[in-house]
Amino acid sequence: MIRALGAAMVVGASTVAGFRVASWYRRRPAELRALLQAVRLLQTEIEFSVTPLPQALTHVGKRTSAPASLLFLTAGEALEAPEVGPAEAFARGIAACEPKSALVARDFECLVEFGSTLGTSDRIHQSQQIEVTLARLSALEEEAREAQRRNERLWQYLGVLAGLLVVILLY
Repeated sequence: MIRALGAAMVVGASTVAGFRVASWYRRRPAELRALLQAVRLLQTEIEFSVTPLPQALTHVGKRTSAPASLLFLTAGEALEAPEVGPAEAFARGIAACEPKSALVARDFECLVEFGSTLGTSDRIHQSQQIEVTLARLSALEEEAREAQRRNERLWQYLGVLAGLLVVILLY
């Protein structure tokens, strides 16, 4: 009885671990999609509404989903302080959302580069920088979808099978 309960616990724990890793592969494309939407909204705020950057970042943060909302809201709040520049404010936003997201280092590098260009030029050049960022985020999203297709089921099965292997080896 105790052996069967222990075996079930081992299989259950390894299955949960496999599904957690698989959920990371599922979340990353969705988070990149949310970032794409947020950058597009920011582009609209800058180009058409001609909203000041702190207010534009806050508006975008309120209209997007996590982790993009956290990034843009934190950056907008940080930019309200007079001694903080746009690049530093965006870096603070990235630092706030980094532990809570499934994004990888390359995704954050793209966002850091985008943040370093915010508020450094006129609307036309800013729009060009936004287009470059949108293209890079789209490529990263496609890469994340491909990684999801390759690895999501693999980790689910691997979790279950690793648990079964441990149980078989222990019996």
